[in-house]
Order: sequence, then structure tokens, then C-alpha cells
Amino acid sequence: MKILFLCTDNYTRSVTAEFCLKHFLKKNKLTGFEVSSAGFKATSDLNKFSSIHFDRMHELGIETSTFERTQFKEEFLDEFSVIVGMGKEHRDYILEHFGKKIFLFNELYKNEQKSVVVPPPDAEGKYLEEIRNMVDYINQAMPIFVEQLSKL
Repeated sequence: MKILFLCTDNYTRSVTAEFCLKHFLKKNKLTGFEVSSAGFKATSDLNKFSSIHFDRMHELGIETSTFERTQFKEEFLDEFSVIVGMGKEHRDYILEHFGKKIFLFNELYKNEQKSVVVPPPDAEGKYLEEIRNMVDYINQAMPIFVEQLSKL
């Protein structure tokens, strides 16, 4: 099964999901999966972004050394057996521009039509803790997420 996580910049949510899933699969010796991520604006300027999600994944023992941003291409709609949008805006974009339906991360994880949210930077730095929490949320979702994938 070829799985693609999709978000805007291919730097935070989709990348976290990609590496958390790869880690879970390896740890549990599960085979038959190819996991990638991409973004609609994978060439955007990352100066405004924090790398705290990478720090948190490293703390959890999740390997991210193969990280590389990937620009979304229409061909991916045929190449991947499952495409998972991290937010409703990603699902809506695919439907509007390509007429295809994709899953939401939370749809597969909790059967909820909700986005995985990453808050914008704030002066107090509260968003940094929210990003750490997002990593934990996605990582803890993987057993159920994989179980749901196996039902597709």
C-alpha cells in the first residue's frame, strides 16, 4: 500500500505523519507499506517555521534523516493507493482542483471530519508546545491509524 500524507508546506504535519508512520511500521515489523509526504507549497520559505517537531520526534526515537520536501503533483493521485490530507483545506483543494476525494488524517484515526491543526507562531511561544503536542498526537494515533488503513 502506497500512502501519501498531504499538507500545505510539507514541513510540519505531513512530515510528522510520514515519519511517525514509518517508525511505527518498522518497530512493529510491518511490511507492504510505502510512506511519503508532499505539500502544495513545498518550495515555500521556511524561515517563519520552527523545527520543534523534528526535535520532538528525535526525543521519541523517530528517525527523520531522510527528510526531503516534496512538491505535490497531480500524478500522485494515481500513484498512491491512499492519500491522507492533514487538514480539511487539503481535502477540499484536491476535490475542487482534481475532482478526487481523499481521506483526512482524523477521519481514519477517529472517524472525525476534523483537521490536525498547527497554530501560527505567537509572541509568547505557546505554539511551540502545541506543535510538540501535535507530534505526540500523531505518533499515538498510529496503531489505530494502521488498523483503519488495513480495512480500506
